[in-house]
Amino acid sequence: MTIARSHTAVPVRSLVLCCALLFYLPLHADTGLWQAHASIREAAAEAVRSAAADTAETIAVLADSPDPRLQLPRCAEPLQAVLPAGTRLSGRLTVEVRCTGNRPWRLYLPVRIQSSRQVVVAARSLTRDTILAPGDVRVAKLGPGVSGYGTLADPAQVIGQRLRRSLEAGAPVSAAQLDAPLIVRRGQQVMLEALAGNFAVRVSGIAMADGALGELIEVENGSSGKTVQAVVRSERTVEVLLR
Repeated sequence: MTIARSHTAVPVRSLVLCCALLFYLPLHADTGLWQAHASIREAAAEAVRSAAADTAETIAVLADSPDPRLQLPRCAEPLQAVLPAGTRLSGRLTVEVRCTGNRPWRLYLPVRIQSSRQVVVAARSLTRDTILAPGDVRVAKLGPGVSGYGTLADPAQVIGQRLRRSLEAGAPVSAAQLDAPLIVRRGQQVMLEALAGNFAVRVSGIAMADGALGELIEVENGSSGKTVQAVVRSERTVEVLLR
């Protein structure tokens, strides 16, 4: 007896579709099990932005993406991001992002910071010993990559000060580049005072050096010809410090 076999034709298109579904569905179903990498990046970036909230700088935070092959369990609690103690908010740094839920994990994510701030700069080329006036300076944004160490944000902090060195137009003005203005000049006639309680002795003298307010300079006593040290008190008065 011959047994005839029955062949059921399966369309190729249906077979391909079934295989695709078998491959796709597990991956799709598992998506909710893993922590989204975008949420990890945002947690790290937000930690940096919060730490920089009280600074005068405007910052852009760029958090690196985790390795795409990395799968971390989805955290049931809000992610926590922590900066190392004493971290300087500039350039590159590392932020710890961690999950404290039932399946805890932690990840160290590199973050880049690009900062800019409003600072006082020279409005034109300025020479050494210039006494800064309002028209000599302006406020401009200091871009990324330019050192802002010692820079000043308020023009009122520099007006009336004397430049210690020349500056090109657009160069930031820092506190280290400023001195009090010279109000006594070398060779200038001054009043030399010596104070002792309610008594004061005043004689004419000649300044032997330039001096700013409060600065100690040498002065020649016009009566004795001797040179003494005195503190500049005004444009025409210096005081001998009695021991």
